Amino acid sequence: MSKQKITLVMTNVFYRLGQAILITVGWVVGFEVVVSLMGLGFNHNLESFLVTLQAIPSTLASFINLILFAYFIVKPYDDFKWAIQNGISRKTMWRGRALALFLATLVIFILDELLSLANQPVMSPRTLLVNFLILLTVVMTCQAIGNGFGLLNRTWKWIVGIGLPVMFIILCVMLGRSMLTLNNQITALVENKQFVTAMAVVFNNPVIPYVLWLVYFAIVLGLTKFFNDRLQLRRD
Repeated sequence: MSKQKITLVMTNVFYRLGQAILITVGWVVGFEVVVSLMGLGFNHNLESFLVTLQAIPSTLASFINLILFAYFIVKPYDDFKWAIQNGISRKTMWRGRALALFLATLVIFILDELLSLANQPVMSPRTLLVNFLILLTVVMTCQAIGNGFGLLNRTWKWIVGIGLPVMFIILCVMLGRSMLTLNNQITALVENKQFVTAMAVVFNNPVIPYVLWLVYFAIVLGLTKFFNDRLQLRRD
């Protein structure tokens, strides 16, 4: 029974995400074709028209990724409400959405790579793996953010949604000013051969980036579960 409900959750995610992607593909392709045809009508340059059409795959890949990110930011509460209405527990919903997230990311990543073949050669297996892990991490981060927002009512969503970017900008400005203040100390560090050698040993170690990624991914995964288990139905 639990497996059937997990499958049901996954089907719901794929259905909603698939609808959004198909609508987006229709709009993007339609818009690009209409703009290209208008350009052809004005300049009667067939070569320019064909070059414009060649940009459609890369544009599609970008928009499909954006839809994937947006879905897992915007839809967690809607998926939770749907799950409760269908007698599905938070635990089962989390498992189903996690599996759906992984599979959807994998499918869209493969689609991205196929679309990119129109403009670039096939990448090496290691590069493909790194790119997939980056995409998976970004989508998982989006889900953590979405689950966190799902705990907030409409007012607090506006407060947090506006407040966090403002705080981030302020923090970046303060950090930039601090870097300018510490410019002499940073220059001294850069000129210090022992420091440069130590940093080179750290950053040239191929294991360290993966360890840092695993730590970050584990934290984000834990946050998605933590927020998921505290979702409640709201009246707003």
